[in-house]
Amino acid sequence: MNHSQEKATQALIELGDPAERQTRTELLDRALRTALILLDADAAVIQTSSSRRGERLALHAGSSVPATLRPHPEGSEVVRSLIEAWQPVMLDDLSDAPPIATADGCPGVDPGPVLFTPLRQRNLAPAYVALYRRRGRARFTLNDCRLMLLVAAWLSAALENLRLSTGVEKLAVTDDLTEVYNSRFLKSALHRELRRASRFGHELSVALIDIDNLKTYNDQHGELRGSLLLREVASVLAQQVRSFDVLARHGEDSFLLILPETGCDGAVEVSERARAAVERQAFSLSAAGDVTVSLGVAAFPRDAANLRDFLAAADRALARAKQRGRNCVATLVRQSADGAIKRLTG
Repeated sequence: MNHSQEKATQALIELGDPAERQTRTELLDRALRTALILLDADAAVIQTSSSRRGERLALHAGSSVPATLRPHPEGSEVVRSLIEAWQPVMLDDLSDAPPIATADGCPGVDPGPVLFTPLRQRNLAPAYVALYRRRGRARFTLNDCRLMLLVAAWLSAALENLRLSTGVEKLAVTDDLTEVYNSRFLKSALHRELRRASRFGHELSVALIDIDNLKTYNDQHGELRGSLLLREVASVLAQQVRSFDVLARHGEDSFLLILPETGCDGAVEVSERARAAVERQAFSLSAAGDVTVSLGVAAFPRDAANLRDFLAAADRALARAKQRGRNCVATLVRQSADGAIKRLTG
């Protein structure tokens, strides 16, 4: 067995490993990576129908994080063909089919061989997994089709199982008041992301978020109004995070944002965007600018090597933000960036 065959075999073994529970994003990510390995492709795209217009997620060979592509406004030519005949679509040269190339091509890959494999979704429009090779590379084979039908069948079943479990499990992992993830889920997510970052050498950051002067707000308006404010702030924060980030309640009055595949500089940017959004927002009993948040950012492994020290580092960074007057983002290392970050870190 040569090296490429060994990689393909290992990818299939890991695909069937039920030991680790995964989110929808993680399932799509695993399917993309497995497809790239199995077919030695230059890029993979999954088009699903989780929303009215659908979504497209792409992963290029050598990339660490999938990119979100904007669906074509006229819809997918491949999806329309799948409605009529539920069979893989294999083209030797994508440029020979201009309508498909326009609506279902992959940016960054010179049109060449392409393979579209149908993906079944319960009560949703047809979807697909697509593999792309650059112009001049070998075309896909019938054996490639069989492998991709296997991957698509696995992904369909995994997404359906997740859909069925989500209704019940969402109640178990969601904070009743703020409707973001609860501390139970936060703990497991932190352990999982730390293991992954440590194993693969990936970047990982967290941001600890505190509502400024919440005690004073509670004294003025009552704890019930304070709880309502906590929920409203959580809603604003949730709109600012990326699809693969995790926002959870941390303690009574704080939030923790987990930022996978993100170094300190990127975490500061995300945190500053969240801070600014809260500052701009008018809340039930407060005008825009009256309610603000402070954020402390810590990065793994730069600031800590284990979970306890990781959270402690974020807590120290948050204390630094409060010392600087609140309504700012702080880290444990002095930042040299210009603009808002320079203002916040002195």
